[in-house]
Amino acid sequence: MADKTDKAGVLERWISQARKGYFEMLLLARLQAGRAYGYQIVASLKQVPGFESLAEGTVYPVLTRMKNDGLVTAEWVAEDSGAPRKYYTTTPFGADVLKDMKSIWAAMGEALDAQEVTS
Repeated sequence: MADKTDKAGVLERWISQARKGYFEMLLLARLQAGRAYGYQIVASLKQVPGFESLAEGTVYPVLTRMKNDGLVTAEWVAEDSGAPRKYYTTTPFGADVLKDMKSIWAAMGEALDAQEVTS
């Protein structure tokens, strides 16, 4: 049984769950800033607190699901040097969903702040 005063363990589990809920929104926001291929996406997301150890293999299944949902498009682009790369871009539908996600996220933050005030 875990030590009930293990703050680091509690926070680690919470961060893991928060990351799962935040990840798709973060991917959409990254692609809203401009098209990118997998390695670029991973490199930029590693700059976000809680995602420093993000593995490239984690991103592709989510991008595939987002593509199937119509949130992003993917296109192979031949590079002058090297192999072709698959670039991802947010669709208009994806941009609309991202807007709603951000609103919901902000409302959740406001609700949390309100709870702190009333406690």
